[in-house]
Amino acid sequence: MFKKPPKTKSFQNGSKESVDSQVSGSSNENVSPNTKDEKDKVDKILHQRVHFQVYYLGVVDQINMTNSKKRDTEPQLVDIVEENQIEGRLQMVQSEENKVVMFVSRHGIKVVDTSGQEVLQRHPLHTIAQLIQYSDGFKNQNIAVKIGQVGKHMYKCYVFQCHSEDQAQAICNCVRRIFDAITSKG
Repeated sequence: MFKKPPKTKSFQNGSKESVDSQVSGSSNENVSPNTKDEKDKVDKILHQRVHFQVYYLGVVDQINMTNSKKRDTEPQLVDIVEENQIEGRLQMVQSEENKVVMFVSRHGIKVVDTSGQEVLQRHPLHTIAQLIQYSDGFKNQNIAVKIGQVGKHMYKCYVFQCHSEDQAQAICNCVRRIFDAITSKG
């Protein structure tokens, strides 16, 4: 059985921006604080807190990426996620009971239930090793958030299904802009 490789977009330690807010360019050149306006822009990015309604599909524990030098980590990670979906360890499609709200801020990613009462996950920005947006075989837009520590080869991967490609890109850009703002400030 052959399958077409999924369309992926990866953002190492980075991402896109949100539902109700305008998206602007995201690179270190755009946010390096050389003038007062640029410093204000960086501060605004660092103080924003953007939220997205997504579906939580599950987590893959103990991902070993030691052979990542032989192959790109993006398709390798997507393959691992899809294998876990086929084996029934991860959901393939969303269900209403798995709807969550994802908050993205300078502190990282926080996932809460839709009532906002219970924090389900917290992923500090420094633990986000990779963020991949990809389209699965059913044309669903998913985000894989690889969580790990510097120098370690074992990771966890949290998988979320988005409502659209635009929303998935917005999440990735939001994280990227925050990461770029933090790295340009130092």
